[in-house]
Amino acid sequence: MKKRKIFDIENDGLNMAVDGKYLYMCCNRSMYKYDLDRMSIEVQNELFKKDGKARGFSIFNDFVFLWDFLDLYILNKDNLDIIDVLRLGENLSSDVCGTMWFDSPKVYVKIRNGWIYVLDITTKKIDKIQVSDTSFWSDCVTEKYLFVGTVNGELLEIDKASLETTRKIQLCKKNIYSIVYENGLLYTVSQDQTIKVVDSVSLETISVAKKAVVGMVDIVGIYNDNLIIAGERNPLSFWDKKSLQLRESVDFPYNRNSIISNDSLFICDRQSIYKVVLT
Repeated sequence: MKKRKIFDIENDGLNMAVDGKYLYMCCNRSMYKYDLDRMSIEVQNELFKKDGKARGFSIFNDFVFLWDFLDLYILNKDNLDIIDVLRLGENLSSDVCGTMWFDSPKVYVKIRNGWIYVLDITTKKIDKIQVSDTSFWSDCVTEKYLFVGTVNGELLEIDKASLETTRKIQLCKKNIYSIVYENGLLYTVSQDQTIKVVDSVSLETISVAKKAVVGMVDIVGIYNDNLIIAGERNPLSFWDKKSLQLRESVDFPYNRNSIISNDSLFICDRQSIYKVVLT
């Protein structure tokens, strides 16, 4: 796997996303916007007074939604200036765990202990809906449904319009870490070391790979027929998305925060970010 170093960065709490020709990064106290054509930083904005490892962000339309414990930051995507900071959580039992989708002017935010907050960024009104009695970190959004994997291994199908749980199954024995949707199929990885392929219509399991992963892992994405999985205690691995047979493993330190965009994989080794063109 040939990689090209594009940026040196201290990788404590690094999160990345690609939007168009830009790579966005949140690391330590700052947010970065990196021009992939010019291979240079276009914008850097120091947002925090202290380092943090529990932050993350999503890009929707013209905004960057960045969460930090109890707060949701709304940034201008172009210049990374802060538009607003909203305190959504109240304590350790209601911190912000991520944003799921944006339907202007509403952003849908997941909160610990199974809550979804629907925030109108114009009026600042918040509707609070509890969809599960346990927390969830993994989710994916389709045209009609939100699919959620909970910490106790349940897979929930939630109607996007009403936010009512329409179906749920006990998919895994432990925490579902990551869910990806493609062409009617749900791909999951779990703390019980399994990779699974689930039919999104019937919710029946089609394929299972047991004892496939160790520790916390993420599905980076799908490229051609490969399901790409990354984790701190696992090599970067490529799996046949139909049979779930392991095709290739690549040793690369600290690869859990890897992302994929089109035919490019972005990966970090705690010191530098590399771009890998997939072939």
